[in-house]
Amino acid sequence: MRKVPPRARQAVIGAGGGRVAAARALETVLAEVASCATATEGTGFSDKLNRAAFTAGGLIASGLLSFDAAEQALSAAAEHARPGQHHRSASIIRSGLSAGARRPLFPGGRP
Repeated sequence: MRKVPPRARQAVIGAGGGRVAAARALETVLAEVASCATATEGTGFSDKLNRAAFTAGGLIASGLLSFDAAEQALSAAAEHARPGQHHRSASIIRSGLSAGARRPLFPGGRP
């Protein structure tokens, strides 16, 4: 299979290609983080936040999501689920975004 030229991929992204699937993928993992708000322990908050950040990092690496939008969405979900744990959440988010950035994610398959 031939690699898609970067300019072509950017044109598809610019036209909105892939963004709907990316938004759905991010919404799914953010919902998992937000669901942790219903219990103070035993929900796997750190793992869910890390998974969400990793997913967001992959979407950023694929050009389907901006870093600022991802960081803002992750921080908001984390603050909702675990108010007052900003430093802990920020550390998990940074780590997950960094790891995910090394593995571009293309919902629905590679472009």
